Amino acid sequence: MGFMSLMYLICALRTNVVFVTIFFGLFMCFVLLTGSYWQIAMGHSDVATKLQIASGAFAFLACLAGWWIFFAQMLASVDFPYQVPVGDISHLIQSGTARAQDKERFSA
Repeated sequence: MGFMSLMYLICALRTNVVFVTIFFGLFMCFVLLTGSYWQIAMGHSDVATKLQIASGAFAFLACLAGWWIFFAQMLASVDFPYQVPVGDISHLIQSGTARAQDKERFSA
């Protein structure tokens, strides 16, 4: 699940801040939970408890961001006059198509 969350996080870098927050929170949650289970197997229950608490905090962050994007999509679906900001970051990383067009334009 952690690897899949990392792939989703990388793909979300072209969408908006809320999706990046969701997948970063999930990725960190799974990584910390894995570390917690590792520490339990090694017999360090005190460290495992702290890792589980940190994992829960990142899961809570992901849930908050999930409810935020849900609220934004619900407002958009009923054509509400106000929109909730989601932090569009699609302009930061150029698409593959735009890169190919730029390369073609500058090479000619």
